[in-house]
Amino acid sequence: MPWLFSKFYKEQHPEKVKEIKARFTKNYLSRNSKAFERQMVANTSHDMRGLLHGINMPTLIMVGKDDELTPPRVGEELKSEIPGARLLIFEKGGHGLYWEIPWHFNEAVLDFLGRV
Repeated sequence: MPWLFSKFYKEQHPEKVKEIKARFTKNYLSRNSKAFERQMVANTSHDMRGLLHGINMPTLIMVGKDDELTPPRVGEELKSEIPGARLLIFEKGGHGLYWEIPWHFNEAVLDFLGRV
């Protein structure tokens, strides 16, 4: 799971990263590895590009600048295809924004919900 956290977070909070990885492994990977494997294949092979323009709801896209799994360019692509979508690129953070910067993540979600 090297893609889950930014390099900065891994260096600054190694014990927290270890704890989260252990919880993730216990709760997800150990249940049914074949099902998890199928889920990962679906996640990486399912492509909705070309259909996103049909989304007609307020949409908030959030990515961290250091997200290796879905980097900011992916957020830009989503924003360009979803009418009226709002994109937030956090200066700090990898894919697990809710763990790395929970206060900023929560503030952004609450602000977005307050606007819609």
